[in-house]
Amino acid sequence: MRSPSPTNDKSRSLTAYRRKLAEYKEIENRLKELRLKERDSQKLFDKSENEIKSLQSVGQIVGE
Repeated sequence: MRSPSPTNDKSRSLTAYRRKLAEYKEIENRLKELRLKERDSQKLFDKSENEIKSLQSVGQIVGE
């Protein structure tokens, strides 16, 4: 058995590194999209909460 040449090891390592780098960028993009969706959901939730509070205030004023 022959041991693999150093250049072959280097090229395999570089290929694996490039693959992992591409995978990392893909995961980073998905995370960014999820953070944007979470931010939008939080804005919608806050808006709904404010509308409920306003409705309760109006109901309280009408009740008085």
